[in-house]
Amino acid sequence: MSEKTKNIVVTLIFVFTLTSLLLLNLIVKDKDISISERRSLQKFPNISVANVLDGKFSDKFESYAMDQMPFRDGIRSIKTFVKLDVLKQKDNNGLFALDNVIYKSIYPLNEKSVLNVSSKINNIYDKYLTENNNIYYMIVPDKSFYLDDNSFYLKIDYGKLEKIMNDNINSNIRYIDILEGLENIDSYYNTDVHWRQDKIVSSGTLDKIITALDIEDRIKTKFVKKTYKNFYGTYYGQLGKNIAPDNIDYLTNDIIENAKTYNYEKNEVAKVYDISLADTSLDKYDLFLSGATPIIEIRNEMATDGKELVMFRDSFGSSLAPLLIEAYSKITLVDTRYISTDLIGQYIKFNKNQDILFEYSTLVINESSTLK
Repeated sequence: MSEKTKNIVVTLIFVFTLTSLLLLNLIVKDKDISISERRSLQKFPNISVANVLDGKFSDKFESYAMDQMPFRDGIRSIKTFVKLDVLKQKDNNGLFALDNVIYKSIYPLNEKSVLNVSSKINNIYDKYLTENNNIYYMIVPDKSFYLDDNSFYLKIDYGKLEKIMNDNINSNIRYIDILEGLENIDSYYNTDVHWRQDKIVSSGTLDKIITALDIEDRIKTKFVKKTYKNFYGTYYGQLGKNIAPDNIDYLTNDIIENAKTYNYEKNEVAKVYDISLADTSLDKYDLFLSGATPIIEIRNEMATDGKELVMFRDSFGSSLAPLLIEAYSKITLVDTRYISTDLIGQYIKFNKNQDILFEYSTLVINESSTLK
């Protein structure tokens, strides 16, 4: 084949590909969201003289074309396959998959960040709490904790992280050690960052927590497991690798079903588990307490002694808190990633009848710039 013929063939293939993609874009209906990427997709931009002249239309159209590209998920999967399986790169934007489980690398240990978390906890203690409160903290391990020590992938020194926290947090704040409490990597979702709620119970981790809080005689009602299917976690879209979705097994009983939550930010009352929200949300993990929010309150009218729990937490606390509802008249969850410590006193009145629990995952502890 002559050079001229080759050029003609390549040009025809290129034109055919572009034309086919254009026709597909015109035929296929635009999508509102990407389930795998868990985000809204760009819609066709409005056309106006001003938008065209200042370049805004072309920028938005480029984003629209990329978002609405046919076979987008397949192309992203091919890209990830080439990077990880063909080129043998270590990770894709810090994410990698082993045995159909997606991990995020958080190596190396950020000691300044660990000290910052300790300081944040001590600051809350000094500002709002007293030694009359029962105050505790716990560290939830991320998935990399379960990587083999001889693995190709590096992981942080969890023992050192734990020691820094223990050495620098106020001695009146007692440590609940669950760092090695979970069973194994099966205690986490394959496609997501979080622990599985049912594994908190089956591993004995919940027993450790309620024993430390001295509320074991207050939690007597058994849990019933229900399942929400087809959960694509946050890591799924970020990695772009074709892995089967998880199921969310959530635990409930009459006390949890009758409890109500109050969202301070939205000024809304809702259920502990909102299935309708999970159906419509980009993040199905919002099934637990309706997702991320600065302050949310859970009220249990079946407990009448007024005992309360205030939990300073990250997103792992969303699936832990429902398991503690029976022991308290009220549980208030505070996520200091979304509210300044200085503003907390405007919403919560602290008193000696409250248990206080700080719950943070090693992901947040090692990257605590997210905390206000």
